Amino acid sequence: MQMFEILGNFKINGTIIHAEEYGHGHINKTYLVTTTAKEKFILQQINTDVFKKPHDVMENIEAVTCHIRNKYKEANLDASRAALEIIYTRQDKSYFKYQNLYWRCYRFIDGAKTYETITDPEQFYQVGLAVGNFQKLLSDFPIKKLKITIPDFHDTPKRFQKFLEIAHKDTYRRGMDVFNEIKFVFDRQNDMGAIVEGLENNTIPERVTHNDTKLNNIMLDEKTMEAICVIDLDTVMPGSVLYDFGDAIRVGASTAAEDEEDLSKVELDLNLFEKFSRGFLEILKDELTFTELKYLVLSTKIITLECGMRFL
Repeated sequence: MQMFEILGNFKINGTIIHAEEYGHGHINKTYLVTTTAKEKFILQQINTDVFKKPHDVMENIEAVTCHIRNKYKEANLDASRAALEIIYTRQDKSYFKYQNLYWRCYRFIDGAKTYETITDPEQFYQVGLAVGNFQKLLSDFPIKKLKITIPDFHDTPKRFQKFLEIAHKDTYRRGMDVFNEIKFVFDRQNDMGAIVEGLENNTIPERVTHNDTKLNNIMLDEKTMEAICVIDLDTVMPGSVLYDFGDAIRVGASTAAEDEEDLSKVELDLNLFEKFSRGFLEILKDELTFTELKYLVLSTKIITLECGMRFL
């Protein structure tokens, strides 16, 4: 069977006794695997439609997780749950290619879980700590080592130009039905370039950025609810800390799910905004520049608008 053949190429103890689809991700196919050695692993098929160069993705993840783990060890802290732990193949590679599909394996992080929605505001404070800590741990990472896994991922002006092209083309004749939504985006174009322009003119520093800090990419301890680590590192690239702040607020401080169709249910919960900001700034208050602090609130608008364009 394929599962046995794929897993057999990774350095895991025991043989597989159970495998099931796991999580709520939409990009990579994910399985939770249990072995006879009573160990658990996450097996993922990397989506090469999204990530054209999976080897670059894995190089980034390998470098970043190694850096974080070393930081914990230098501080004499337990590094076992500090970051994703890559399980290498028997050829000492971070991924295995099987029938033109790319597979990777991580050690399952015991006693931790992710959430789709906030059930207690203190959870979002912990998420803020996790995102802030991720940034701080990587503040001295040699950023030039990182590969670009998705070009122009958070280049909002370029997203806007593409949006205009598609709206003008209106291939499926749906433009009239969403005229108000298109105009909403068009009327806010002046704010879109603030982060990208800041990066280009060096008023905003380039940092290691997660780029997809939605709620279910942050692991919390099952018992204490304390922040454990940030996962799903496929989009780790050079960027701005404002991307991570804005995206976390976009998802976590909303009163509704991303795909909620009843817009009357969608609002910004200011209490959750405050909780995340407090945790985030508790870690980074002395790290961020004046311009970064100034643009924190604007970043939530820019990233939300960018995502709205993509969905529309």
